Amino acid sequence: MNVLSPAIAANFAAISYESLDKRGLRANPYFERISSLFSFESESIKGVSGSILERVFNHSTNFGCIAEGKKGAYEDEDDYVLALRGTAKVRDVVTDLHCGLSTCSNNQPVHAGFNHTFNSFKNQLELYFKKSTKKKLNIHVVGHSLGGALANLAANWLKQRFGANVKLYTFGAPRVGYNSFAVKTESATDNNIYRCVHAADPVPLVPVWPFMHTEQEYILHGAATITPKAHSMTNETPGYLHTASNFKSYSAINKGMEKRIQEEVRLDYDRRLECSRTSKWARKIGAALITHLRDTGKLYAIQNHLSNALTVYDQIAKALADSIDFSKNCTKDIKGILGHILTFCGYPFKVISFTYASIRHILQLMLKNIFALAGEAIALAKPS
Repeated sequence: MNVLSPAIAANFAAISYESLDKRGLRANPYFERISSLFSFESESIKGVSGSILERVFNHSTNFGCIAEGKKGAYEDEDDYVLALRGTAKVRDVVTDLHCGLSTCSNNQPVHAGFNHTFNSFKNQLELYFKKSTKKKLNIHVVGHSLGGALANLAANWLKQRFGANVKLYTFGAPRVGYNSFAVKTESATDNNIYRCVHAADPVPLVPVWPFMHTEQEYILHGAATITPKAHSMTNETPGYLHTASNFKSYSAINKGMEKRIQEEVRLDYDRRLECSRTSKWARKIGAALITHLRDTGKLYAIQNHLSNALTVYDQIAKALADSIDFSKNCTKDIKGILGHILTFCGYPFKVISFTYASIRHILQLMLKNIFALAGEAIALAKPS
């Protein structure tokens, strides 16, 4: 089972959006590029969105497609490709500050909205792959945006249900679950994970800690300032399809990492003007928060509290407020963190109060800023 090239994986991610088109997959201009190598299942995969209204009315929609390597054309003709799409309809799911948790197939906590959507079409995957006569299932799972989140869940389930050999490819995917889910995903895929990002894409920054990505990431485009346009699949600036096509293999792509054990980071309030609205600084501020919580003994209690993102950050605000009087160093660290958050959000000279209400407001300002950018990005996600 070979690895799909960055270009082929990105083409599949782009094609998956055309499962919505009544004209079918052939309506996609990128279909011809890979239809010579793969044959496509005629039926699209239908599922129910994780948004509240979609769940109430149980509206189903197409979420992707399945392809199989053609004999004599593709070198691994026994391989399947499962391509799953993102959608603006679930923007409220990805950016919901009250996102709940549920347990997925590997028994780890994940984003409840993503899990609900995956479970709504899981039976279709069961029926399809149960019919396979192959001795061992080799499945490449691909997705962009929400499709990348669903691909993570699908990869775990396919491994657990069929013992399949699975390789996972995502473009601009949000975080799906807690650290334990990321570790299990790496195990299920034997670390065959190609998590591709643009440095300026806000969607991979959400949901926020304690949600975690798998560690290795491939940075296809390095522009720094966060912008919703960086999430697009096919737009030329930069467009995941275009940036992925610049590389023949993943070894040629710059690599980054979602650090499982965060480095010790302390932020100096007097240097807050160095901060900018970039993914680098979003992660640095997060690392500084984790450093402070670890130092004050509050980290693991908060991390292990299975709740929603907003409640977790309420707890962080309380932990910061409670430690103000603990020592001068604590107060200095907290002032540095809050000053950098305000600068990130565009308020570098705002006066800081150390009350619980004020700290909570500043943390929520950061969350809402990042989530709003992610929401705008997802609205622009569908290929043009």
